[in-house]
Amino acid sequence: MKIRTVFFDLGNTLLYNQHLNSNSIRIACEKLAEAFQALNYPVHPNELAEKHFQNLMNYYNLREMDYIEHSADIILSHTLEEMGFSHVPEEHILKSLKAFYLSTEANWYLTEHAIETLELLQNQNFKIGLITNASYAEDIRQLLEKYHLEKYFQSVIISAETGYRKPRQEIFDLALYSLASSPTNSVMVGDSFMADIWGAYKKGMHTIWFNRYAVSSQLMLPLCKPDAVTSSLKKVPEIIKTFENIF
Repeated sequence: MKIRTVFFDLGNTLLYNQHLNSNSIRIACEKLAEAFQALNYPVHPNELAEKHFQNLMNYYNLREMDYIEHSADIILSHTLEEMGFSHVPEEHILKSLKAFYLSTEANWYLTEHAIETLELLQNQNFKIGLITNASYAEDIRQLLEKYHLEKYFQSVIISAETGYRKPRQEIFDLALYSLASSPTNSVMVGDSFMADIWGAYKKGMHTIWFNRYAVSSQLMLPLCKPDAVTSSLKKVPEIIKTFENIF
C-alpha cells in the first residue's frame, strides 16, 4: 500500500518544550493580567491571574475527558465575567491573550531533524498535513511562522478551530478530507499515544509513535500498537518506505 499523505502532530513532535508546566502557565496568566490592567480596567492583576489560572486548570482537566475544545478567548471571557467584566471588546481579549502566549511561546523549540525531514518528504511529493490540539489557533500560526514550518503544510488542522481534539474521529475526518486522502494511504506521526496513535489507529491510518519527548506516564492501550516507533524524526521517511513493503 503506497503512503501518499503524512500528518504530523506539533507539540513534542515537530516542536518540543522544556518548561511548559503549571508554573509557566501561572506566569503566563500573570502576564495576561498585567496586559489587561494596562488597558485601564480596575482590576487587581494577582486576583485575575489566579482566577484565570484556576479556570484553565479546570478546563484542561475537562477537555481530557470529552476531547471538546473551547477556544482561549472563550475561556478568558468566562474568567473576566466572573471578575465582573462583561462585554469586553474583542480587541482587548486578543491583546491580553497575546501577552499570555508570548510568554508560553518562549518555551518551544524546534525538534532536531524536523526541517530536513519535512523537506525530504516534500521533495518526495508526499502531501503533508498538521493535526494539532491547541486552544488558540493564532498561537499555532505564530509558532509555525517563527520556525518557518508553515510552507511545508498543505493543510493545518487546529482543534481550536474544529471544536474537537484528538483522538476524536471528527478532527481526523477533517484532516483527511482537507487533503483528499484515505486512511489507508495516510500515516500519523505524533508523541501522544492516546491523541495521535490511538486516534489515528481507530480511523484506520498507519501510525508512527515519535517517543523522544513522549510523557512516560501517559496511558497506553495494549490492544493498540503503533506500526513503528522512533525517537528520531530523521527516521520517519525510511519508516514510511518500509510500510509500502509491509502493507
